[in-house]
Order: sequence, then C-alpha cells, then structure tokens
Amino acid sequence: MNKQYSQDELNQILLAKPLNEFYLAIIENKQELLTDEEYNEITKRDKTICGDNKDEIGCLFKKIQIDEHPKDFAPDLMKVMYSLAQIRHMAILTIIGDDIYDIGNAKFEDLKRNKIIYYDNLTNYYDETNARIKLFTKEEEPQLTQKTALLDVDDETVIYEYESSHLNQKENEDLTKAFFDEIKGKTYTLKRK
Repeated sequence: MNKQYSQDELNQILLAKPLNEFYLAIIENKQELLTDEEYNEITKRDKTICGDNKDEIGCLFKKIQIDEHPKDFAPDLMKVMYSLAQIRHMAILTIIGDDIYDIGNAKFEDLKRNKIIYYDNLTNYYDETNARIKLFTKEEEPQLTQKTALLDVDDETVIYEYESSHLNQKENEDLTKAFFDEIKGKTYTLKRK
C-alpha cells in the first residue's frame, strides 16, 4: 500500500470526493501466456531468468526435472500457471494524488502488474439517491482491519450485472492512460490536522 497516506487520511480523501469521481472498472493482469514460438525459443536457448521470483522459478524447474511424483510440485506449478494466465477482476477506482486507488479492495492498484481494460463513471449506474461513500468499521465489516471508507449501495445487483457484462469481453486493450487522461485534474479536499 502507498505509504504516502495514513488510513485516516485516505478515509478523509474518499469521503470528500463526489460520486462522479469513482469509476466501475475491469482490471486485468499484464502477464500473458507464452506463444508456442516464444516457448520453443526459450527452451532452445540458455535464457537467464530475472525478476523478484527467479529463485522460486528456478526451484520449480529443478523439481520438475528431478521429481518422480508430479503431485508433489502441483501447487507450485498451479502458482506459475495462475501468474501467467490472464486474470480479471472488477474494481471501484478513483485517483488519489498520482495513483489509482481501488476502493472495493481498499488498496492502491499496482499498474506495473495490472491494466484497466474497461471503465465507466459510477454515476452512470448510481447517484446520491442510491449510493454513497461511507465509513465502515471492523464491527460492521469483519473482513476490515480498521475503519475504512467504502462504497455503500442500496442495490448491489447493478455491480454484479456490470461485472458479468464486462468480465468476459474479448477486447483487452490497456485503457489505463485514457483513464488517467480523462480524470486527472479532478481535485479532492484533504483537511490536515
């Protein structure tokens, strides 16, 4: 999570924003499965594995080469498969400073690993009569670890319908820049103590 803001500051920023500064969006990870040609090219050459997980990948390769029982390394193999698969989720986004914040999951979106492939202004679906940004406590929402500002809606079926309409769309162009261009410059009010 972005350390620039405390949770109290985040809550204050979110509660001060009007609903038209929140967006329903479909997020997709940037990892892509290798094509057959890419896979053949990699296996033919002595490729150097880079990145934060290179030790884990190297360990998995060794297990695959020497283990006689595939079930022993199946969970590791599944982990790699999931990291390469195109995975999507729905989010409710807004801008805080220069970063995209996912209010539904109460976290900043990692744009090195994810991209926005669809988004709509929240007010196309909700307005002040049927939705609000509200402060929730641990007692109200047991999955929360602290007081957190979240979207509170009268009818959640709208969100489920939005998700089912767009989650499986074929187009997956990265719209992150378009999202930034459209909403950059909108301001929020932060009252510091």
